[in-house]
Amino acid sequence: MERERRDVFGEAVDQYASARPGYPEAMIDDVLEYADPVSEILEVGAGTGKATVAFAERDVAMTCLEPDPRMATRLAQECSPFPQVTIEVTRLENYSRPVAFDALIAAQSWHWVDHSRRWDLAHEAVRTGGTIALFWNKYIVADLDRRNQLVDIDVRYGVDYGANGVTIEDNEGEIELEEGWPAYDLATDSRFEDLVSRRYRRELEYDDSTYVDLLASTSAYRLLEPTRREQLFDDVRTALAGHDGSVAMHVVTDLFLGRTTPVD
Repeated sequence: MERERRDVFGEAVDQYASARPGYPEAMIDDVLEYADPVSEILEVGAGTGKATVAFAERDVAMTCLEPDPRMATRLAQECSPFPQVTIEVTRLENYSRPVAFDALIAAQSWHWVDHSRRWDLAHEAVRTGGTIALFWNKYIVADLDRRNQLVDIDVRYGVDYGANGVTIEDNEGEIELEEGWPAYDLATDSRFEDLVSRRYRRELEYDDSTYVDLLASTSAYRLLEPTRREQLFDDVRTALAGHDGSVAMHVVTDLFLGRTTPVD
């Protein structure tokens, strides 16, 4: 049976936890400033807690939805210092409670929520005037020649970049709200207002093995047949060998913010 992209991440919990970067402190500040006052957040698809911990450190109460039990186990470990964090092993599509949250956040996960229901579910989960904050990282190998070499390997193995976090795009300039997803989903949806998009940039150094772990944590590579995937990773290691043992990365973080309005 063909696996869905959104169901493969639990196969690579350790790689996800070790190789995925967190999110910029400035972005966390911006979300909390926009959402103020906020005392309780619903997080959708919390994974291993890359965003969860950053918000929990600000003393915000959180309910975290994570459908994969393997990811949820690691999430519980990462959040053990924060008693105000509650974890539910479920999807947003299957979750409800009578009291709305101050904000909903989704880190690298909103595109996995049912496209036909996600905005209805978001509006139901958040109080009137509350915040929707969606954000995601993109990873770009800084050196163009090395990037092209790695892309050639992906092409040989038929890697589908369709929902892949490792990108060949440069992402130059600032994000355009009117053109960017998910803002255009809400262009005519009166249930959301005050739409904002922001972009943050970081430079990170990955060692070769962590770079391979980053690939292993993304759906495009997880969907490959295991033997073929390991052959690809061997080719990547060979391509990286002989350099200085590190891969310079541009990390671009895009943030989308919106505020809920009453339903007429």
